[in-house]
Amino acid sequence: LVLDQAHITNVAAAPQWRRHGYARRLMCYGQQQAQELGAQSMTLEVRQSNAAALSLYQSLGFEIAGRRKGYYQDNHEDAYLMVKPLGGMKNDEDISN
Repeated sequence: LVLDQAHITNVAAAPQWRRHGYARRLMCYGQQQAQELGAQSMTLEVRQSNAAALSLYQSLGFEIAGRRKGYYQDNHEDAYLMVKPLGGMKNDEDISN
């Protein structure tokens, strides 16, 4: 948390646990914690080639706000900068689901 902005640095699930909703729950929990600490928005970077992560983040209300050229050191791939304003959570984002 920097001032009123929460930044997600890493979200990962082991391959055998993907597509079970764990990343969604982690993101929702992180959002809940950020809101409790006073964050007004959340940001993250995601590889342009990571279609699964892009889909998840967009389904959670994140929007592409920009591009970071050569962001990833391993292959110099660009990253999308994604932003989500925080307000009330939708019922389907409740971590207890």
